[in-house]
Parts: sequence; structure tokens; C-alpha cells
Amino acid sequence: MQAIHVFVTQHVWEVAAIIGLMGATIGYLVRLWSTKLCRRFRELEDNAQPVSFGRWPWIELLTAGLFAGYVISVFQFHAHDCHEVRPDLFWVYGRAISHLALITLLVAATVTDLLDFIIPDEITVPGTILGVLLATASGDIQIMHLWVDWNHPLVEIHGQWIPEWIRHHPHWHGLAWSIAGLVGGGGVTWLCRIISSVVLRQESLGFGDVTLMAIIGSFLGWQPMAFIFLLAPLCAILIGVAVRTLTNRPFVPYGPYLSMAAVIVIFSWKWLWQLEIPGVVSIRRLFGDALGLGILVGIAVVAFIVLLGIVRLYRLIPGKQSE
Repeated sequence: MQAIHVFVTQHVWEVAAIIGLMGATIGYLVRLWSTKLCRRFRELEDNAQPVSFGRWPWIELLTAGLFAGYVISVFQFHAHDCHEVRPDLFWVYGRAISHLALITLLVAATVTDLLDFIIPDEITVPGTILGVLLATASGDIQIMHLWVDWNHPLVEIHGQWIPEWIRHHPHWHGLAWSIAGLVGGGGVTWLCRIISSVVLRQESLGFGDVTLMAIIGSFLGWQPMAFIFLLAPLCAILIGVAVRTLTNRPFVPYGPYLSMAAVIVIFSWKWLWQLEIPGVVSIRRLFGDALGLGILVGIAVVAFIVLLGIVRLYRLIPGKQSE
């Protein structure tokens, strides 16, 4: 395993190119799978219009770019190297494979959501089960443990405090952090779904968005969910403006925003987790403190409400009428 790791670290860009080509192949399979899912949905809706992805192989290019980008971010820039988590070398690559599987599922969910405003259970249910099973079976693919406390009185002497049971029971820990991410991601999205219905007076988040966040949580754990919720509104602005400009669509589903935010978190986890402004804020310390967690949740909810307000204004912008 050591020899493989040395080769990868010394030839990152070549390996990224190879993984990118694999990603293009997987992207083609995602295209076929998405076409099948969308066609079946349209037939159930008595709408047999053909599914169109356009002329360009953008799904294949997107998947290839994400796969190659993952290799570069993780093995060239060490995006997952944190003081708290030191996985066995074998599971460094096991974790990479699990994340590439998640990225594949996110691409598939984004495609179906953009085309038909649905995220099928065929994507989210098996994906969530896969995330939990991988976490439990490996016991060592987390990017952050279930609980880490940087506020413990002995931190300055011994470093961050991590419960002993995490080290002694890795498989139970894998199950625990995956389930915590699943419940945290799906539960908070469900809450946002209720809030959006009240603010917009109509359902703005589908149940597919809830299950999408559940699958992301099952692969990443609960801490990354906070960053995803904070980044999703920014992604919404970028994607919403681009789609409105290019396609004049009056509405963009929320799933692509969540997927884009999840990819950003995966590609930049170390810098997000270790962000610290001395005397002002330390992100990882917030996650070990009840008040800090409350502040993060409050900021995420406020950001989401602001996004809903933007959505209401966005829908008031007149668009070209179709002929």
C-alpha cells in the first residue's frame, strides 16, 4: 500500500487525468441512468416528451472534472489532512472511493432535478444505505470524528480531546457518525422545508431535497452539514443567476445548490475546519461548544431565510414569454 501511495503522491496530475477519464465513463453511465429515471417519471406523469441533455456531453465533462479535481485537492493539496483524523493508509483510498461514489450520486441527482425537478428514490435510498454501510464496515473513512472538543481544559497540554470509545470501537463509531450525519442533514432540511412553506406560502423544497441531504450526511457526517447549509445560499445565487441568464427558466430546484455546496466542502474541508482568526473565531472550537453550535445553526437558518427572500424577488423578475 505504501508503494501505491508513493506513486500517487509523486504522479498526482497523471493519476488525476486517469481518474478523470474514468469519471467521463461513469458520467456516460449516469447519463443513461438519468435518462431512464426521467423517462419513467414522465411516463408516470402522462408526459412522454423525450429527455434531452443538449448536444454537448456536459454530464461526462462535469463528472470527469469533479473526479480529477478530487484527486488533485486530496492528494496534491491534502484537503482532508486534519490533526484529529489519521486514517490507516488503506482507508485513505477507501475514503476516496466512497467520496467519488457520493460525487457520482450528486451528479445523477443534479441532472434529474434540473431536467424534471425530481430527485428519485432510486438515487437517494440506495445511496444512503451505501453511505451507512461503508462507514460501518470500514470504521475509518470519516473526514471528522463524531465528537472532537478543542475547548477541553487539557487541550493546551494533550491536544484536542476525542472520546476513547471512538478509538476502541471504530465500527460502532462509523455507524454513529454516519447516522448522525444522515439525521442531521435530513432533519435540518425537513425543518427548512417547513419554514419555506410558511415564508413562501407554498412548498419550495421537495422531499427529494431532504433525502439528498440525508445521503450527503451519511457519507460525510454531521459537521460538514453546517458548512453545506451556509454555502448553499451562495451557490444558489451563482447557479440561479447563470441559469436565469442562459435559459430564462423561472425556477431552479434546490438540489443542485446543495450538491454544489457539498462538493465545495469535500474539496476544501481542511481549510474550512481549521479556519481560525486569533482572538476572534475558531471554527473547530465552535463545534465543541453548545453555544457555538447554536450560533452556527442560527446563522444557517438566517442565511436560508434570506435565500427564500431572494427567491421571492427572483420570481418577480419578468422573463421572456415562450412562443
